[in-house]
Amino acid sequence: MLGPEEEAERLIRCFDPDASLVEGEAECLVISPRWGRLRRAHPLLASSPGTQGSEAAWQAARRNLLSTRDGSIQLALSTYQYRVRITVPIAPAILADPHFDLQHYCCALLDRQGREKNAVILRPEAFWIRSLPPDPEGFIRFEFGNTFLIPITESAMAAESKTLLLQWR
Repeated sequence: MLGPEEEAERLIRCFDPDASLVEGEAECLVISPRWGRLRRAHPLLASSPGTQGSEAAWQAARRNLLSTRDGSIQLALSTYQYRVRITVPIAPAILADPHFDLQHYCCALLDRQGREKNAVILRPEAFWIRSLPPDPEGFIRFEFGNTFLIPITESAMAAESKTLLLQWR
C-alpha cells in the first residue's frame, strides 16, 4: 500500500513521465514539461515551502493537475482514463465474518487491475460500490469501480507535441 506522497507522484508521472522534483532550501518544485506544453505556459506544476518537504510538493502537484480548468489538460486526462468496473460474487458466510472488509477487498481488486496496466487511481474519492441481486447459487453480488490514469507513452507524447505545434501555427 502506497502512501499519499507516492500515490501523488505516481499520478504525476503517469501524466508526464518527464516530471521532476527540484528540492531547494527555500522551496520544492514539481516541474512538468508536458504541463507546460499543453498549457502553453511555464512548466511549473506546483511548489511548496522547503520546510514541508517533497510530500507537500507532490500533493500540491496532484491538486493542481486534477483541479485545473484548462481544457487541454482536462482533455489529456480524459484521453488516458481507464474505467474499471468489476462484479464479484461473495458467499454470505464471508460477509458475516467480522474481519472481512468489503471496501478493502474491492479496492485491492481494483488496485490489481490498475497495476496490470501500470495505471494509478485518478480520484480515490470516486470509488463506488453497489449491491446486486444474489446469483442463483446464493452468492451476494457486488459491483464496484473507479477510474485510473494510464501512463502516456513516448510515442503518444511525440504525437501530442506535433499536434500542438500545428495548433500554434
